[in-house]
Amino acid sequence: MAEPGKARPAVISESLVERLDSYLDFRHFFRHSYVFDLRWDGMEALVLGCEETLKLLEDELDRFFEAGSASGE
Repeated sequence: MAEPGKARPAVISESLVERLDSYLDFRHFFRHSYVFDLRWDGMEALVLGCEETLKLLEDELDRFFEAGSASGE
């Protein structure tokens, strides 16, 4: 989604991809560990930043869809 296609621009920015990768890494860890392995200091930035990350994603998707409708696609 961060790479532009032949007929479309990138859907999301590289910086958002990196931010979302942190959540994917956490998901993988969470699914393959035990609850006693979880540490707040390792999750704090993700938990406290999830609303901001969601807002960034929504904004970038809105821009992508607006660009598509402005170009007539």
